[in-house]
Formats: sequence, structure tokens, C-alpha cells
Amino acid sequence: MMSKNTFFDLHRFINLCRKEMVEGWKVNLLRMLLMYGALTVFFIFMGFIDYERATTLMKDPVVEGSLRVFLVAGCIYGCISASLIMERMKTKAGRFSFLMLPATSFEKYVARWLVFTVVFVVAYLVAFELADYTRVVVCSLSFPDVKGITPTSLRLLFLWNDGNEIVYQSASDVLISVCSYLFLQSFFVLGSTVWPKNAFLKTFATGLGLFFTFLFISTLLVKALMQGSTNVNWNFNLLDAENAYVASCIFFVLALFNWILAYFRFKESEIINRM
Repeated sequence: MMSKNTFFDLHRFINLCRKEMVEGWKVNLLRMLLMYGALTVFFIFMGFIDYERATTLMKDPVVEGSLRVFLVAGCIYGCISASLIMERMKTKAGRFSFLMLPATSFEKYVARWLVFTVVFVVAYLVAFELADYTRVVVCSLSFPDVKGITPTSLRLLFLWNDGNEIVYQSASDVLISVCSYLFLQSFFVLGSTVWPKNAFLKTFATGLGLFFTFLFISTLLVKALMQGSTNVNWNFNLLDAENAYVASCIFFVLALFNWILAYFRFKESEIINRM
């Protein structure tokens, strides 16, 4: 029996999350294996290129590349995962099954959001670690004379005070990366509620259109402001700590806006589909 609480009930929400995980474990496992497979192929390819002419490694050259791949692939896979949050709304049967769940719109939305954003991060970390250790095993067997093949430590991303920075130079760099990722991910969550079918492609195309429109308008505004002026000093660096913190706050607020808007869009579509 559904609780009388018409917005959020913790016990009901936990049961819903459990149901989402149990019913979709095969598909989610397959997706994790696909991530693992793609990362493994890429890492082994990098290893064969870098280890072929090496004998003794002072520092594993694949580690730096794998950290960059970790960030880029994580962003891409994260956006793809976010675009699948409303995949059950693609078909009539799926919509009916989803709408009949004994839970509120908010609980359904948050449960799906947790699975395709938070749980995704855990699955991606597991896939990355497995792929990296597979690279170490395969390359160690393929190049037995090469000493120094080591697994990648994600802690290297956060070492920026010893002069051996690989990706990030400061904590502000990490913050703006996380917040910009959340913004991109939230945009695809919103796109999934607008276009349940082919959500990733449609959202990506829309995002490109908005980006180039923003770029065009910004260029016109800058030209208009600079016209007739020779003393304008445009000294803005996004990587400066102060500017990075401001940009991070903006990205995070935009992410919250997209998540909230996605919830109301989902709630609206649920009402329409019930009619």
C-alpha cells in the first residue's frame, strides 16, 4: 500500500531504488562491461605504442595518458548515462509500467537520477580500475623485458604542490572541472525528460546549437564594446583561482536549475501521459 505522504517517503523511496537496481542490473552490467572493454582496448593500444621501444621506465608513460582518458571518457560516458534517465518513457508499455509504480513523481525522478548519475560514477570507477589492471597484466606479459609498468593511481590527479602536476594545477582546477561536468550532465538529464527517444543525439545537437549561438552573440557584443576604444583591458583568465571559483558557482547553479527543471518537465509529462 502506498504511503499517505504524497511527496516523499523514505521507506517507499528505498524500495523504489532497490526495484530500479534489481530490474535493471543486467542492462547496467552490460553497459559497465562495454565501458570496461572500450577503456581496455584503448589502454592496451597506448601501452603497445609506449612500451615497444622501452626497456626500463623511470615513470610509466601510459599513466599520464590514462588519467586524461579517465577524465574525458568519464565526461562522455556520464553524459550518455544521464541521457538514459528517462529511457523507460520511450515506449507505451514502458510509460505505463513506470507510471503505475507506487511512488510519487519526485521519488521516481530522484531514484532514476541516483542510478544514472551517482551509481554510474561508481560503475565507471570500477570499469576504469579493471581496464587499467588489465593493461598492466597484458603489457607485462607482452613486454617482459620492460621494467616499470605500473597501474594508474587516481591520487595523481590531486598532487599539485610537488612540481609534478599532470592534469590539475590547483584545487580550483578540480572544482571547476567537477562543476562543469555536473552542468553538462544536468543538461543531458534535462534533454532526456524532453526527448525520451534518442535523447543523447538530440540533446547534443541542441547543445551545439546553443553553444554556437552564444559564441556568435558574445562575439558581436565584444566587438560592439570594443568599437572605438583602444584602452580596453580584457584581462580575464578562467584558470585564475578567484575566477575559477566564480565560474564553478555559476556552473553549479546552472546544474541545479537543469535538475529542477528536468523534474518539473518529468512531472508534467507524467500528468499528460495519465490522461
